Amino acid sequence: MTLDRTFRLGRPSASGPAGKVRVDRAGALVTLTIDRPDKGNALTLAMYRALADAVTEADADPGVRAIVLTGAGQDLCAGNDLADFRAHPGTALTLSSPVLEFHKAIRRSHTVLVAAVDGAAVGSGATALLHFDLVYATRRSHLQYAFVDQGVVPDAAASLLLPQRLGPQRAAQLLLLGARVSAAQAAQLGLVSEVFESREHLDTRVAEQVATLLAAPEAALKATRALLRPTGADPLLRMSAETATSARLLSTTNTSTRVVSRTGDPTSAP
Repeated sequence: MTLDRTFRLGRPSASGPAGKVRVDRAGALVTLTIDRPDKGNALTLAMYRALADAVTEADADPGVRAIVLTGAGQDLCAGNDLADFRAHPGTALTLSSPVLEFHKAIRRSHTVLVAAVDGAAVGSGATALLHFDLVYATRRSHLQYAFVDQGVVPDAAASLLLPQRLGPQRAAQLLLLGARVSAAQAAQLGLVSEVFESREHLDTRVAEQVATLLAAPEAALKATRALLRPTGADPLLRMSAETATSARLLSTTNTSTRVVSRTGDPTSAP
């Protein structure tokens, strides 16, 4: 199956069009575009499945040396589509969930991962970036780890990786309070590599950096990337623990009521 394709994702979800994930191949580069701009690129389970499949397939292709993730329109990803998750209660938060499959795919990937962020990266849209090697953003962008307010816990091993990077107190500030982190603040914290004035400048810089990566000796690039990965506790195990905890919390009356009250606004989803 070729990597040059668009995943068109089934019937519309309860909250509107299901959206799509575009997968474009140009030589050794695969670009994944979350394409649901009318919903802030909020992710349905089908979109997670498409992302997981695309990353896994690209990573297995020896001709692919870099993967770029970006979003169509004004945002990278406004989080999860809560209405779609409620419509699939037996799928959304299980150990075989497409969400967990995507997060594990980017964690396991041997291919260099680059993110181009313009606008919001909220919930899973923010935690996924912790597994990317290079994260570039526009000045108007922001990150937000919006989980506790939704009655759940962080995902993508953020509860492990953020304290490793920032220390426990800064991580607690981001994860417990869920406040917005501007692109400039994220760069100061080391969560973003560089910040640019516009989408045009962002795209130009990403293209330049990807060209540099593709020109580098492949063996040395992959070996260096592997050495940069933190050692110690296993992020894959933490992802599973986070998923199980959120599933347990969502089974409680207080949390489920809170989620139901917010399903009209997928951009507020974790």
